[in-house]
Amino acid sequence: MAELNGYEPVGASLDIYRRSREPGVQRLAQELPPVGATVDLVIGEVRTWHRKPWIWVDLTAPSHDPSDRP
Repeated sequence: MAELNGYEPVGASLDIYRRSREPGVQRLAQELPPVGATVDLVIGEVRTWHRKPWIWVDLTAPSHDPSDRP
């Protein structure tokens, strides 16, 4: 689960299992930050949700290697 500063009514998370092939997510999974840490993530997908908050933001981790980007 994640908190989006300034967008508190919106739910958000980074699904490490579903996005495990993305280079930035692989790196983040190997260097798991401590609970409560602030990390920079990017929006992977915005979708409707079946309960409040009705909108869910699927996050992903940016790659630091420009050759990994599409």
